[in-house]
Amino acid sequence: MSQFCRITLTALLGLWALTLPALAQQAPPAKGEGEKKLQKGEIVEVQIPVAIIDVQVILVDAKAVKNIREQITKFGTQFEEEIEEERNEIRTANQELARQRTILSPEAFAEKRRKFEQRVVEVQRLVQQRQRELDKSRNEAMIVLNKAYTEIVWKIAKELNLAVILRKNQTAYAVPSLDITRKVLTRLDEKLPTVKVSKPGK
Repeated sequence: MSQFCRITLTALLGLWALTLPALAQQAPPAKGEGEKKLQKGEIVEVQIPVAIIDVQVILVDAKAVKNIREQITKFGTQFEEEIEEERNEIRTANQELARQRTILSPEAFAEKRRKFEQRVVEVQRLVQQRQRELDKSRNEAMIVLNKAYTEIVWKIAKELNLAVILRKNQTAYAVPSLDITRKVLTRLDEKLPTVKVSKPGK
């Protein structure tokens, strides 16, 4: 079976892994030579059904990810246009304030400057609010994507009777036959090609 790989127990320590029920179904290691090696502190080799997945490929190539990115970019562009209008008004107000500095009394100028600075703070808060709204919409869409992704990974793991799935970027080396990334990506694209991103602020 191509998904089987000989891995030492120590090689699994410290690695992120998705451990599946299949491992628990395997028979416990037989006593004998292996037990003697363990008692001596030697490395014992075991056979575990393992697969590798490249999460970065999923995050770049998945149709749903691209669809979410397009929608977020569109919303971001709309927000930028809104904020740019506010910035233009502030720039105009600042120029007008500078012009009036020499013709207004100190008290009147101070009051206008106070209102101007208050407006600047309001625009800064608006920018922060829009960013939070955008992040919220993106996160909600990614939760939907992650749910579908997780279900697919678990289904494939059961089909292949896998015990462990490791992230590719956390393995030093893996033969190509262990990589299930394209299998996961194909099924994800079929199941969830698009994700509706809620309009920020709604």
